[in-house]
Amino acid sequence: MGRDAAAVGNLLEHGHQINAIGGWENPNVVDAVTASGGQFDIVKDVADAEAVADFVQRVQPDLFYTHFDDSLAAGVVDTIQRRVDQGLMRPVLLASPNRESAKVEWDKFFLREILEKVAPDYNPEHNFMVTDEASALDAIDFFEQEGIQLVIKPRNPTGGKGVKVMGKHFTSYEDAKAYAREVLNDPKQSGLEVQERMDVDRAGNLIGHEFTLQLLTDGDTIVLAPATYDYPYREDGDEGPGTGGMGTFSQADGLLPFLTQEDYDDMIDVAHKLLAEMKEQGLDYKGVLYLTAFKQKSGKKKVVELNARGGDPELINILDLFEEDVDYGEVLRLIALGELAQDSVRFKKLASAMIYLVSRGYGYSKEPALDFGLDLAAVEAAGAKARFAAGRRTGENMYQSTSTSRVLGLSALGPTPWAARKTLDNAIAAGFGGQVPLDYRNDVASEAYVKNLAFAS
Repeated sequence: MGRDAAAVGNLLEHGHQINAIGGWENPNVVDAVTASGGQFDIVKDVADAEAVADFVQRVQPDLFYTHFDDSLAAGVVDTIQRRVDQGLMRPVLLASPNRESAKVEWDKFFLREILEKVAPDYNPEHNFMVTDEASALDAIDFFEQEGIQLVIKPRNPTGGKGVKVMGKHFTSYEDAKAYAREVLNDPKQSGLEVQERMDVDRAGNLIGHEFTLQLLTDGDTIVLAPATYDYPYREDGDEGPGTGGMGTFSQADGLLPFLTQEDYDDMIDVAHKLLAEMKEQGLDYKGVLYLTAFKQKSGKKKVVELNARGGDPELINILDLFEEDVDYGEVLRLIALGELAQDSVRFKKLASAMIYLVSRGYGYSKEPALDFGLDLAAVEAAGAKARFAAGRRTGENMYQSTSTSRVLGLSALGPTPWAARKTLDNAIAAGFGGQVPLDYRNDVASEAYVKNLAFAS
């Protein structure tokens, strides 16, 4: 993924040897591993904790971390620690949460339960956690009777593509019932949330915006990273299917057009309460706490979800904003040891913009692998950074998509999000030199879009 390409880039710059696994030979990751003198292996399934642990046991690293939700839910951290305890490998620092700590992501019910205990006002007002069809249908009937639009969220991970929003992905309560049945019949799922849609009122008028925080933490200290705004819909104007993020931006002040310092501080307080409650329950959370929240025009804020790893693409913005001397490897070491300090990371006072270039069929239908040319040197000369996601190298300046997905991420910094976005547009023109064979959103970090996010007084 692009976030992992960004991470290994920082590790290489600071002289670390990098060992990595992946489902394909990501050019950025493979190049960084090779340049550092490390090893790269293909693993068929990152959710195969034993296979991942086999690789770790073979290379004997000083530190391990992962951003894959499937790996965390499968207990890869626990598997590695168990092998250390059994004397099968030397001790390794672990900078990712174990399976029980990662439960805040892989079990949405768990998040709601601890939030209800420590900060109930940040749970949605109307939220039903159901495990059977009859309860799901009753919950949807409630929203229909009240005339409230709703959101359906599978309880367990779906790779960021399982959430369905009324008015975006379906239009009727009957459609909602059909999707609820689909989720409950999925053997990988154990329930679902039926939740009010928080960005619109009963008349369908827009009343709020979502935002994300990528919080580096050792379970006690939280590094205060800039807030980011994500574009989770495939097409300009937030139309089309919900997909993995099509882009992100952040502002130089670390806030967003609709987000005040008080809002930010409130959410950090909620994050501290969640971590404290997890610790009270014996959970040792370490890594990136990826908090998604909602702010409404009324000032109310609600937690949408917590992820137990860095966001893709949100973490790319944060890594780009590290001051040049901030070593991500050292930050991860401090996280693993429980020695993280607020000043362990310092951020540039700049805005950031990031866009994903995706396969034409992404979000719609599968398509054959696409071969394309790209001059990475020209992209970098234009002031942008390029990170591959679902792409591999096939020759000099030649690449191929590995799936119908997000293929290539481009990011840049600037005084404003739209200045950074202008750099990205220049980089696309320079790198492709003509017709671009991939799709991307034109409105990510555009001046009009960003300024329109501010709530009218």
